[in-house]
Amino acid sequence: MERWLIFIGLTGALLQVSFAKPYYYYFVNTSLTWTDAQAVCRRNYTDLATIENEADDEDVKMSSLNYTGKAWIGLYDEFVDSWKWSLNDSSFYGPGELTFRDWDTGQPSNHEGDEKCIGLYELTGKWHDYTCSDLFHFVCYNGTVNDTSSFVLVREPKSWTDAQTYCRENYIDLASVRNMTENEKIQSLPRSKNVWIGLYGEKSWSDGNPSLFRNWATGQPNGFASNPLLSVGATCTAAAFGNQEGWFDEDCTLTIPFICYRRGPENANGFRQIAGDETSITLQWDKINNNTNFVLLFNGTETFISAPDGDGPLTHTVSSLTAGTKYTFTLFSEFENLRSNGVKTSAITAPANANGLRQSAENETSITLQWDKINNDTNFVLLFNGTETFISAPDGDGPLTHIVSSLTAGTKYTFTLFSVFENLRSNGVQISAVTAPANANGLRQSAENETSITLQWDKINNSTNFVLLFNGTETFISAPDGDGPLTHTVSSLTAGTKYTFTLFSVFENIRSREVSITATTGKMRFLTSVDVCAESSTSKYYGLNG
Repeated sequence: MERWLIFIGLTGALLQVSFAKPYYYYFVNTSLTWTDAQAVCRRNYTDLATIENEADDEDVKMSSLNYTGKAWIGLYDEFVDSWKWSLNDSSFYGPGELTFRDWDTGQPSNHEGDEKCIGLYELTGKWHDYTCSDLFHFVCYNGTVNDTSSFVLVREPKSWTDAQTYCRENYIDLASVRNMTENEKIQSLPRSKNVWIGLYGEKSWSDGNPSLFRNWATGQPNGFASNPLLSVGATCTAAAFGNQEGWFDEDCTLTIPFICYRRGPENANGFRQIAGDETSITLQWDKINNNTNFVLLFNGTETFISAPDGDGPLTHTVSSLTAGTKYTFTLFSEFENLRSNGVKTSAITAPANANGLRQSAENETSITLQWDKINNDTNFVLLFNGTETFISAPDGDGPLTHIVSSLTAGTKYTFTLFSVFENLRSNGVQISAVTAPANANGLRQSAENETSITLQWDKINNSTNFVLLFNGTETFISAPDGDGPLTHTVSSLTAGTKYTFTLFSVFENIRSREVSITATTGKMRFLTSVDVCAESSTSKYYGLNG
């Protein structure tokens, strides 16, 4: 991570800055007590340093340059709001029950800065703070009986941590005391010694951050200040630099340098993809204010986007992308050169349309479609008659084939095919395809003579034409206007000869299955007549049927 080092004057002091996200840390080389350092940080920055993780801890070290010694951070003992119950279930506590206390006079005292666990004092039954390693009897919470809390006194000396473990393994947890009724019930148990309950103290961060990250030096915290001349127990925390590393608890009146932080701007809300095509992605997010700009990080390149005038969301389109690809974008808010920790979104380009969408086969009730596969990650949706069918990408190469059934013969249909990648669709490609028409009904021979045959069949509709196949030659016959059967005469035939005719219905250049008929021309016949006028005989030929 790139870091900036900046030198700024503060009452003549040396100041350096290192930034992490979401904290920007400032080392102030002026020796002050912890309380005075806190006041300076709150006045000029945000607060004394809060450290949430190892990355933050490294950035704090980077802020100090070559300094050797200790510097205040924001961790300290706060004996009002830093107490917690071992049973950490917010639903278990009603209004005011998390903060119920029954302290004895002068408690909590944090004697020698090392009393972080709470027990009932054997003489008064009131609450005292003790060193957590002390060995006491303890009270476990065992649920409810008839809507009343049940407590169990365990007469076995254990440290607070061991008592907590025992209660969690055998009951529910160390006892939480939510009100005076439960307090009195525990006080009434037949105890003769101090007993642990579930309350314990956690060091707090100056800004109220709940982070539990700690980087204590070996043997820390020990409850003692490093300077034995200071009379108060160690209740504040200093980070060591140079020859020593880690955190130390120190007397808060010690005067040493300190680390402040400034929080970067908040992240933008609603960072999302609102549109995409094969080569671009459109991103959108909510505006923060007129003073907060943005930096979009994509593929190692940063794009500065200024805050626009007016309200409403910001929109930015990233172009020159690859179809059907997932990309990651990081958006930083930026105010006075300070950045937020960034918010990420994954976005995808639309996949390319499938190539080669075509009708590959058909019959009277189905159409077979075929198209080229794109890749193993791109699926398809076929839209037909308002219904969508999901078709997953198959293994292997080669085209995809899909059959649409239960169709009507001789009908044109429109199909739209979408490619789908990560739930984003292409713009779709359309095709018109037709079912094969039905065969003509009633194909028959209706008349004939020595040289011709007349065929007849039922009309299907005005859109269905016909092709008659005879002796290797096809004759196109269009559908006539009006109703009634179609009639077609085949001429120049040989008398007394059997012929085979095949008729196809044709719709949009798609043919039906064939229907065939055998038909025969009329035979020749010979007659002799007497020409009375010429008184001579002549021979004449007449065509006779059959």
